[in-house]
Amino acid sequence: MICCAHPNCQYPQNPTENNFCLSCGKKLILIVGNRYQIIERIGRGGFGCTYLAKDIQKLNEKCVVKQFAPQFSGSEALLKAAELFKQEAQRLQELGLHPQIPTLYAYFEEGEYLYLVQQFIQGQNLLQELQQQSTFTEAKIQDLLSDLLPVVQVAHQEGIIHRDIKPENILRDVHDGKLVLIDFGIAKQTTATLTTQPETIIGTRGYAAFEQINNGKAYPASDLYSLGVTCFYLYTNIHPNQLLAKRGYSWTSDWQHYLPHPLSYELSLILNKLLQEKHQDRYQSVDEVLTDLKLLQQQNSRFAKFITVTSQNRIIQQQFTFSQSKAIWNLLPSALITSTINSLFATLFIALKIRLGLGLILLVFGLGISIFIQSRTWFEKIYLFIIALATTLFVLSISQILRIPHPWQSAWGLVIIALLVICAGLLVFTIISISQIIYRLISRFFLIT
Repeated sequence: MICCAHPNCQYPQNPTENNFCLSCGKKLILIVGNRYQIIERIGRGGFGCTYLAKDIQKLNEKCVVKQFAPQFSGSEALLKAAELFKQEAQRLQELGLHPQIPTLYAYFEEGEYLYLVQQFIQGQNLLQELQQQSTFTEAKIQDLLSDLLPVVQVAHQEGIIHRDIKPENILRDVHDGKLVLIDFGIAKQTTATLTTQPETIIGTRGYAAFEQINNGKAYPASDLYSLGVTCFYLYTNIHPNQLLAKRGYSWTSDWQHYLPHPLSYELSLILNKLLQEKHQDRYQSVDEVLTDLKLLQQQNSRFAKFITVTSQNRIIQQQFTFSQSKAIWNLLPSALITSTINSLFATLFIALKIRLGLGLILLVFGLGISIFIQSRTWFEKIYLFIIALATTLFVLSISQILRIPHPWQSAWGLVIIALLVICAGLLVFTIISISQIIYRLISRFFLIT
């Protein structure tokens, strides 16, 4: 398919073999400037059309061709429009070396039209992002300001005011994710006279500052206002022109009432100063905004670091208590076996009438050897020793209280021994269960604090 480059053509796409347009009937313009082949129309407005093209003298590299073909009459208006078109080429020539501003490739007149050729940026504009991905988050608004403010700063340092900052004029490059500021069609040198006729609208209604709409004046603070409105729209999805139609510029005094979610106090202060109706009350330079934004980002960085460290500590504490809890539960079989054997030995010492002190010493000694020769951590060994010792003392105490003669020589005595061993096992299970509960509570406490 080939594209008809006549601006009034309603359906410009045509089969490749055609010489005349099927829609408008005019001879097809295949190449402009002897090197730019039109591929398709990508935009159309009051000043003309924008086309995607390829540079046949540069390995068919894609580029953007803007055609000046105003849709209004009147010699003065046409002269003014042509001047603005030429100014855009001049602005791009001055700023095009910046990686986030399209590079100017050519500016020429051919036939009835003026042409401007510039770098093609592959990506979506922020309005398209908004329509596809819903409203921006606060973090994304901060990223927008951080990425775009230095671009605006470069323009202002060159004495250029954009005067039409809005989501449609901000592209996100798909290759590096950087924001690119486009359409310097109504940009103006600050050294020139910035006034026009009072009825002349400079910029886009809703985004243009009060001074632009009412008397055609523009300052660096005017661009900053437009950037603030852009952030508001992307965060709320409420078009500023709707608010302007209902309330005029008074909506900027209580703009926070329209927020779907509250912004942080610091970012609210920044946007509030960007959105002041009077230009004297706004930030007067990009440097001032960047200073406040840097403070906000430093604060966010400190807070994020604090949250990260705190979260890591909680995870470590949780892992510690969980691992200890798991280790304790895994000790249950060993604790039951050790306690059972020591309980049987305790009742045997009683039956042999070994003195309590000597029997206890022998039990503790044997218990220590049986436990500490095991390949376990010191925590596990000590815990096993305490449990086994506690159950042995329990059995000895109950045996002394009951004072059953010759427990190993009667059926009743054997029943008592069996019951004591079972009780020792239940005691072990109870101790470990209580320990498990305690460690879970400790773990939950660490997570909360």
